Amino acid sequence: IADGRCTITCPQSAKKVESAVETVWSFLKAGIKVVASVAPSFVAAFDQAPGQTVAALKKLGFSFVSETAEGAELVAAAHLKLLNQSKKPLITSCCPAIVNLIEIYYPEFLSYLAPVCSPMSAHGKILKKRYGADCKVVFIGPCIAKKGERLSDHEIDAVLTFKELAGMIREAGFEPSNLDALPLDGPGAIRAQVFPSPGGLARTASLSTDMLAKEIVSIDGLEESIAFLDSFATTKDKFSLIELLACRGGCISGPGIENSMGLYERRERLLSYALQKQTSGSAERAIPLTSRIDLDRHYTVRRINEPEPTEAEIKEILSRTGKYQPEDELNCGACGYNSCREKAIAVAKGLAEVDMCIPFMRAKAESRAGLICQMTPNAILVVDKEFTILEANPAARQKFALGREVEHIKLESLFDPVYFREALRTKEIVCGEVSYPAYNLVAWQSIVYLEQEEVFIGVFSDITKEKQQRERLDRVTSETLEKAQEVINKQMRVAQEIAGLLGETTAETKVQLTKLMSLIQNESGKGR
Repeated sequence: IADGRCTITCPQSAKKVESAVETVWSFLKAGIKVVASVAPSFVAAFDQAPGQTVAALKKLGFSFVSETAEGAELVAAAHLKLLNQSKKPLITSCCPAIVNLIEIYYPEFLSYLAPVCSPMSAHGKILKKRYGADCKVVFIGPCIAKKGERLSDHEIDAVLTFKELAGMIREAGFEPSNLDALPLDGPGAIRAQVFPSPGGLARTASLSTDMLAKEIVSIDGLEESIAFLDSFATTKDKFSLIELLACRGGCISGPGIENSMGLYERRERLLSYALQKQTSGSAERAIPLTSRIDLDRHYTVRRINEPEPTEAEIKEILSRTGKYQPEDELNCGACGYNSCREKAIAVAKGLAEVDMCIPFMRAKAESRAGLICQMTPNAILVVDKEFTILEANPAARQKFALGREVEHIKLESLFDPVYFREALRTKEIVCGEVSYPAYNLVAWQSIVYLEQEEVFIGVFSDITKEKQQRERLDRVTSETLEKAQEVINKQMRVAQEIAGLLGETTAETKVQLTKLMSLIQNESGKGR
């Protein structure tokens, strides 16, 4: 229903709001007339004074700044007129998330929904008439659902949340609290400043909202609104006007607001501002355009017709997350659904996944982790910062000769915890090969200190056999090298001896051949 709560409750921030910041910047930089329609809850959205927020908008480049309360007064008056004419209960149409809720999930009650446009739309029409059809109207408020409403509203050109506006101001690089306050543009409104609070529409229309006004009821909160609509068919005749707001606390607690103020402080700021406006007489009721503003609105049935799963299908899906009996259903809401059964129905419709059951997945993960620790051949010790053993897996009990009860045993009774102390000192993983002769163990150990839990985890991989194999390999290698060196030395000696004999023989041969040659030469000389 686009209420936007998912964007602030999801711890993974899986949902993002479609930003209109770039669109608005393009309007402001284009040099065209840009008008801001500021929701009356703006006084509770920012720490600075209301007039300084107006000044900040003017500094950003907005040509005019007007409060949406102008449109809210017209809408309240239209509701009052319908209330006086109608003989059946009237559900207010100001909250777009509630309109979505009824169109999609309770279309049978659309005839009770006031056929009146929202204050945003009404104000957009006023501003287009006041400043010209060619101006760009930017609504700024606490509501994310307004972004969806704008898609069918031709009077509004862009929707910003207060959070987005704060980001634009930061980007522009100035502090609103340092600016001189400026007044709002336009005739303004007298009573509609209270519109964002529960019962605001009724008070704006001068209707009683006290406990004695049984025919007028104001309900804030999505769950509360759903519960009311679930019983509306049987209780509708008790009421004349029903104001439904999706946000608990009203629009001043919308998801588009981001500040440190609590709901009570926001409410006080809103009421103080409203009282100041009413007593100062600064606002005038003279809005001459009222009679020419079309406030009519039409609704569309958007029910999603999905086949309901059978009871057997629901039970089968529940069983896949370990829920076989009603007492197995925790209904914790961690998956985002109100009950395990609702989530199972959503799974059957393809809107959710079985693995979205966080308790089941956690139990499954813990079961697998426990199985790994139990079955791994690596010794695992969990030790507190006082070096007392907290847990030991079966491999650790076997390798360090521990009994089944290992709690409260000091690590010093097994071995010197020098490497654990190093992990505590450095806050880094300490790894290396370590021998524990008392246990005939050589291990590759990894020790890490977890600061938040204040515990050590030591993992010891037994490499005793590998160490022995390396030593045997080293011995074989050493012996092989020695034998090879002996062979080389012997070969060198043989080569040297052969070389010596060859040298002597060559020398003797040379002498004999030299003598022979000399004799031959001498004999040849005598013959001539």
